Amino acid sequence: MSDVKRSVSPGPDTSKILKKIKRFAEPLDELSEFGPLTQEDVVYYQKEALYRMMNLYRSRNKRLSKGLKDLEDNYSRIYRCYCILNTWWSEIVEHFKTHDKFEIKTDVNEHVLVPVDESLDSDTDKLKETRLALINLIQPLLSLPVSEHDDKLTALQESLAGLSVFKSQLEDENKLLRDKIEELNQELDVYISHKDRAESKTLERISDVKKAEEPIVKEQTPEIKQENGEQKPESDANIAEFENLKVEVEELKTKNNVISQQLEEKMKLIQDLESKISELSVKLLDPSEEDLQKSSLFQSLSAKNIELNTELSKVKYESSKTEAQYLALESRITQNQSSLEEKLRTEMKSNNGYIQKLETDLSRIRADRDELQAQISVLKAEKGKSELTEEYRKLNEVLEKRLEELEKSVNRDYEAEATSSEDIATLQKHNSILTMELKQMEEAFKQTRQIAQSKLQKYADSDSYINKLTVEKNKADQKYFQAMRSKDSLTSQNRILNSNLAKQNELIEVLKGNEKNLMKKFEIEQQLYEKLKNLEIVFKNDLNFQVNKNKDLELKLKSTTQMNQELQARLNQKNESSAEQQRRISGLEAETKGLSSKVKSLESLLMKYRANNPSATAQDEEINQALLAMTKCQLCNKNFKNLTLKVCGHCFCADCINDRLSSRMRKCPNCNQQFSSYDVLTIHL
Repeated sequence: MSDVKRSVSPGPDTSKILKKIKRFAEPLDELSEFGPLTQEDVVYYQKEALYRMMNLYRSRNKRLSKGLKDLEDNYSRIYRCYCILNTWWSEIVEHFKTHDKFEIKTDVNEHVLVPVDESLDSDTDKLKETRLALINLIQPLLSLPVSEHDDKLTALQESLAGLSVFKSQLEDENKLLRDKIEELNQELDVYISHKDRAESKTLERISDVKKAEEPIVKEQTPEIKQENGEQKPESDANIAEFENLKVEVEELKTKNNVISQQLEEKMKLIQDLESKISELSVKLLDPSEEDLQKSSLFQSLSAKNIELNTELSKVKYESSKTEAQYLALESRITQNQSSLEEKLRTEMKSNNGYIQKLETDLSRIRADRDELQAQISVLKAEKGKSELTEEYRKLNEVLEKRLEELEKSVNRDYEAEATSSEDIATLQKHNSILTMELKQMEEAFKQTRQIAQSKLQKYADSDSYINKLTVEKNKADQKYFQAMRSKDSLTSQNRILNSNLAKQNELIEVLKGNEKNLMKKFEIEQQLYEKLKNLEIVFKNDLNFQVNKNKDLELKLKSTTQMNQELQARLNQKNESSAEQQRRISGLEAETKGLSSKVKSLESLLMKYRANNPSATAQDEEINQALLAMTKCQLCNKNFKNLTLKVCGHCFCADCINDRLSSRMRKCPNCNQQFSSYDVLTIHL
């Protein structure tokens, strides 16, 4: 019978299906024990075919449920191992990141990786052994310096490349094994169908009839001509049995050859796989450095690590270079600032000392100048007084000379009086005139003297006032000149300070420009450093992804090894079953040899019977027509019956059923029970 593609959905329908299976598992309708097959026998055979199909589905369901249970157990075990291994790998990566150095001691080893939970599972012992092996492997690696990691990283990369190639080979072999398992399942289904057909009551009835008719055929003699009515059904049964046995023998021979060939191929494949699995298990438990170095993943990771290390060293070198330049410029700026400040301080101190010295000199010069100016003013005043006295002296001398001349003239007059009396009157007149003139002159002299005294007083006052003014003017001039000199010195100092300040400002601007350029360069370097940090993070994430991928691949490899072991166990079971089948086949071959001898004898008897009874061919033709009528569809009488209805068990051809389904005439033509497309099953009569 062909496989029906309709899947049994889990849920509330399963209970209905189980009820139907239980109902079919009960004894069916009664089967006729002798005579030709009736319509009830055909219905019984159809129902038995349905029962065989349901039995096939039941065996498949059991097999699938068992596989599902095994997969669930494997998944729980693998998930637990995966969690432990994931924590181990994360701890290993963290230890390698920090480059912590440990001494190889047992107390330290116990704390390197997370411990395994105590359980009764056999995988726990393997995990404990793996943990100890990893600890013994990690401890010396953690104690090694960082410089030796590059060579080992390249070796690990090569080994990872080799492991990836080996993994692809294992995947191909796993695929082949899955295909073989699928073929074995198909063969198992065929075997179950053959077993159900062998245990069928209808076929057993036919075989019993044939066995019962065999001794009758052997006891028959050439007197068959006289008992034609009794020999016809027996000969028909013998012919049908012979044909069935012949077909079954040929089928069994071909199946035996195919199974033997498949068994030999599978045994060879199993031996190869066992050797490969043993090698792989040894490599997985203790992978060598060459295997790790041959892996492409390890090579790519080592190349990426080398590139990242070179880039990181370049970035560190550039950053250290920029930091050194920045520190050198900063030190230069501070040195220049300190030197300029020191120069300014020294210049300010020297200028202040020079100014103080100049101020002391200026105060001393001022005091000397004031003294000299006082002396000059005194000398000038004394000079004016001496000139005035000299003029008064000269005037007195002139007046004295005038008085002497007048006295001389008076004496001459007195002498003249004495000499001449005549001139006394003239002398008296002249004397009176002179006295008058003398009085006038005295008055004039008094007036002039008063005027001169007043003028002299005014002149003395004005001279003293002028002297005071000149002294004040000289003081003011000295103050002005001093102020101008101080102004000139201050302007010169201001010019010097302005020039120094301009130079400092220019230097500050230059330093600010250099600082801006350095800050820009530093920002660019900082951006480059951030980008390289991001690249490092990306590469680290990629490395973690590759490590996780490697873990997944290792877990898949372990799962494949476990599945391979399970498949090996199943294959051993199948080998045992195939050995049993081989024994059955050998027994069947012995039976076929006996049956072939019986068939030869029956053929000889049949030839004699046909030669003696020509009417048997017509009866055989009638039987064939009756069998064709039983196997052909009752509706169209064209096609053979290849579909059956589960609701009633009646059989029809596919065309008639499809026509009824398409025209919505969904009732059985024999019993008018309703059916649907889900109630149709494919059968082979």
